Amino acid sequence: MSLAGSAASPQNQYPSNVFFGFEFVLQPLAVKWACGGQRDQDLAQINALIVAFPEDAKQAELGSIIATLSGMSDGLDILPKLIGTEITGQQIEQLCAAALPLNIDWLTPEHFNRRDESEVPVGQETGWADFFAVVEGFQ
Repeated sequence: MSLAGSAASPQNQYPSNVFFGFEFVLQPLAVKWACGGQRDQDLAQINALIVAFPEDAKQAELGSIIATLSGMSDGLDILPKLIGTEITGQQIEQLCAAALPLNIDWLTPEHFNRRDESEVPVGQETGWADFFAVVEGFQ
């Protein structure tokens, strides 16, 4: 799975918009924030990407998506909406445990534009995979 985007064709050609597939980053971050995780650094990283790729961000409506996510109240009651299914208290604990360690400090405009997964810190790569495994386990 790519954290910086995903392939658009069988030949692995990337679409022209660098934010293609970025929902796979935004959803886990929104879960992290709902669980009480720090959002300021994540938003600073995302804003740096928006500044670096303004036309792509506009086309992807990233500003409005970020405004919506930023405006969501903190709290566990929003989690079912974020992941699209009802979850139990134990599942909330699992989800938060998987989401809280996530960060995108490594996702710079240069890295994002290259779509180079080799620069993702090993702990973060594992953390993102664990997050998605938890979510998939709920379904």
